[in-house]
Amino acid sequence: MLADPATTGKTGLLAIPVKHVSTDTVYTPEQNPYRTVMVDVTHRCNMACRNCYIPNRDIPDMDADWMERIIVRFPKRTHIRLVGAEPTVRKDLPDLVRRVRRAGHVPVLMTNGLKLGNARYVRSLKAAGLRTVYLSVNGGFDDDAYEAVDDLRCATRKRRALDTLCAEKMYVSLGIIVVRGTNEHVWEPVYRYALDRHNVHELHLRSVGPIGRYMLGDSYKLDELIEMFAQRAGLDPGWIKSHCRHEHYVDFRLGSLKMQLTQWPDLGSTTRGRLAPDGTLQPAFEHVMANEGQY
Repeated sequence: MLADPATTGKTGLLAIPVKHVSTDTVYTPEQNPYRTVMVDVTHRCNMACRNCYIPNRDIPDMDADWMERIIVRFPKRTHIRLVGAEPTVRKDLPDLVRRVRRAGHVPVLMTNGLKLGNARYVRSLKAAGLRTVYLSVNGGFDDDAYEAVDDLRCATRKRRALDTLCAEKMYVSLGIIVVRGTNEHVWEPVYRYALDRHNVHELHLRSVGPIGRYMLGDSYKLDELIEMFAQRAGLDPGWIKSHCRHEHYVDFRLGSLKMQLTQWPDLGSTTRGRLAPDGTLQPAFEHVMANEGQY
């Protein structure tokens, strides 16, 4: 039974001043069952993407000391995804990375990458202990696609970030939200780039999720994503489908590249949690949906 988070002295929990709704599944830090925990370190952003799970920009930054006091109590080594809006807007991001390492966990940065074309900045994150970066590339290498999906012509900055991460030998994971009739063409050049770069280990193609701020339209189903990818990659869709072990996504490997195709909603996960504003751990996307993309 979870004690009232307001009784800080008894539970060690320290709620930050944000209203939120709890899901039916709630854990204390000591009970954390998740291999991966998303930590929303900021809700500020240097972009205004048309698809954003948590578009509320009025939430204060997470206190670094508070975060560390929570994650140090996890019972096992955990992948801590530093997410936001955009974590790189925090000047103390290297310190957050160091704190995650100091607590015995693995820091993972989820970012739009606009600041990662700066090699000195990337090296500062690497020196702090960062090794894994998930980079959003919804427009691939195409400015028109970025303008349509992310409302910013930033293809050059994204490519520079990707090249810098590879040069610094980071473990790079790339993600594209595929919007029907808008950016289906962008993933193939990114896929070919990934096949030629040893440091790009993962490519994730996802449909639009109807939560927060999102683009209206007929979102891709998993079978459609499989057919689209198979046709352009020269693969048998039946071979890809043979790897399906889940209702909404499929994982498979092409050489050293791990592919994941995902249809929203990818819910019910027992491996990914989210650090809620009251210091509890809750299922990642269920928690976002319960709070309607805010808190």
